[in-house]
Parts: sequence; C-alpha cells; structure tokens
Amino acid sequence: MKYLYLVWAALRRRPVRTFLTLLSVTTAFFLFGVLQGINLGIDGVFKLLNTAHLRVMSRVSMNDPMPISHASRMAAIPGVAHVTGLTVVIGSYQPRNIQIALAVDIDETFKIYETMKVQPQVLAAMRRTRTGAIVGRALARKYGWHVGDRVPLHSYNVTKKDGSADWAFDIVGFYDMEQSEWASNMWVHYDYVNEARGAGKDTAMQFMVGINDARQAAKISQAIDDAFANSPAQTTTQNEKDFVESLLRQIGDISFLVNGIVGAVLFTLLFLTANTMAQSVRERIPELAVLKTLGFSDSSVQWLVLAESLALSILAALLGLGIAALVLPIMTSVLQSQGAGAMHVKPLVIGVGMGVAVLLALVSGVLPARRARRLDIVAALAGR
Repeated sequence: MKYLYLVWAALRRRPVRTFLTLLSVTTAFFLFGVLQGINLGIDGVFKLLNTAHLRVMSRVSMNDPMPISHASRMAAIPGVAHVTGLTVVIGSYQPRNIQIALAVDIDETFKIYETMKVQPQVLAAMRRTRTGAIVGRALARKYGWHVGDRVPLHSYNVTKKDGSADWAFDIVGFYDMEQSEWASNMWVHYDYVNEARGAGKDTAMQFMVGINDARQAAKISQAIDDAFANSPAQTTTQNEKDFVESLLRQIGDISFLVNGIVGAVLFTLLFLTANTMAQSVRERIPELAVLKTLGFSDSSVQWLVLAESLALSILAALLGLGIAALVLPIMTSVLQSQGAGAMHVKPLVIGVGMGVAVLLALVSGVLPARRARRLDIVAALAGR
C-alpha cells in the first residue's frame, strides 16, 4: 500500500495522455461487455425456440404471400396439431415508436405456443372483440397500457380498402411468460385485418404450425412441402430453430463476428498501452534512478512500473464493463419488442474481462518494466 502514492503520481504526471489512454481502454471493454451481452440475447432466442413449432414460407421468397387456404390442407396432414396463418402489420405508435401487430388465429396461436400464459377470460374477451389485441405484459409495461386502451398504429405496409393506413386495436388482456421480458408481442385477429385491408386479401406471409412430436419435425416438414409441390404457391418448411439460424446465417456467424471485433480492438490496444508505458518510463528515467539511489531495489522499481500498467488497465476495465452493465438493460427494453432476448453482463464476462485487463497490462508493461529494472544509476543521472 505504501507504493500507491508513487503509482498515482506517475499516472498524474501526464494527465491528458493518461486520460486518453484510459478512455481508449474503457471504450474497448465497454464494447466487449456490450457485444457479449448482445451475444447472450441472441443465445437466449435459441433457448426459447421449439423444434415442435414449424414455420412455413413461400419457396420463392420469405415475403411472398401464400393463400390462407393452405392452412386447412396443412391441418389435415398426420402429425399436425394446430395451424394459423400470420400477417404482420408494421406501423408507428406515437411519433417515434415502431410497433408490430401479429395477425393470427388467436385460439390456434395460444395452443401452439403453450409457454405464453393467458387467462381463459382474456381469450373469451378476444373472441368477442373484433378489433381486440392480446399484449405481452412486458410490452404493456413499456408503454403503460391497460385493459380497455385503444392502440392506434399508422401502418407502413398494410393499407385499408379506403386507402387509410391507420389501424386501431383494443387491448382486452395480457399474456405472460416465464421469462417475463419475452412477453413483448401484440396479437390481433387475422380475420379483422384480412377483411379490412385493401390488398393481399386471403393471403398469409407465413404459417405457424404446431406438431404432436418434435422428433417428426423433418418428416412433417417434408410432407407439408410435398402437399404443395404442384401448387403455384410452393412452400418451404423449417422448424423454428432452423428458421432463426438461417436468418442469422445471412449476416454471418454472430459469435465469430463478435469475438473477432473484440479481439481486433484488444490487439490494437496492446500497442497503444505498450507505447504509453514505454513513453512514461523514458520520461522518468532520472526519477527512477533517484529511487534506486534512495534504496529501492531493482525488483521494486520494476513492480512500480507494472503496477502503473495494472492500475490503468483494471480501472478502465471496471469502468467499461460497468457502463455496459448499465446500458444493456436499456437496450433490452428498446429491442425486446423486436424479438431480442434479455441482455446483461454475466459474471463470467466480468471475470474474463478482468483477466484480459491483467494480461493486457502485463504484456504491455513487461518491456518497460524490464528496462526500469536494468537501469544503470550513473548512466541515467548523466542523461545517457
């Protein structure tokens, strides 16, 4: 502890340089924490996906509509338990909030997704209310919605017969999930949207299918596609896990990208901190020589330099990971309605981050510390 003042004095010797180095390293560890949190959110998506849930899309394009009559033919295939068509209304709620309404067969949807808990009276109220909506509890908390509220949406993709893009849905109740932050969708009646829209009548963007046995997912998927092989609207069917993975593969291996970005940033920082420490030692050669003259051993001087590097890196890591821990819950609240999972900084990430900070400090400080250890007092004081 008696050497802390010397370490602190060394860091204050060039405050601007120290601050800029601290800022750079803090930013790197903030990026590390945030990217690992995003990775955690994506991994959480897969944990909630069920191979007993199938997604049926057009073979031509994901956005190509299919006849809603496909649903009855799918329901007749052995092993299929429930089917609903899906149409998405994307719009703005209030000036700057993007909100999605998922138009489905409500009863079939809540039978397929048994993890979504809804009270029987809420389903009964939904059946009675043509403009009704069942909203996830997390989404309702975000906007302060209550039962009976009318939610207006200005749609970007679905217009009514009269040319209006304004829709309104009446909240009849909420649903919950074990992971409460995942209760973030708005479910509305397919029939209401279908009858009111001006284009795309009697079509669906996708079909959601629940099957009796997840082990038969591949077989049933093939049976669905075979049923429409000679149809003008051919299909491609995947279980939900494969469907989401295929979407993510379109932008690459997320984990690899995250780790690659973090690795490149930390590698760059290695040179930055090493250069900072080398400059610091060069400027303080006479001072270090004086310390040796006063009785400091070679090892003590060496560890003073390493302690300076450690203090800078560990403080920056704590700041960066701390800021990431504050930002990720905010990101979760903003993105959860778009399907993102819960994002936070895990204890393991903090542990790895601190380990990386120590390693970074040791690698960047070892050469300057060895130079300080080998310093010749006479040559240093003579300016040689």
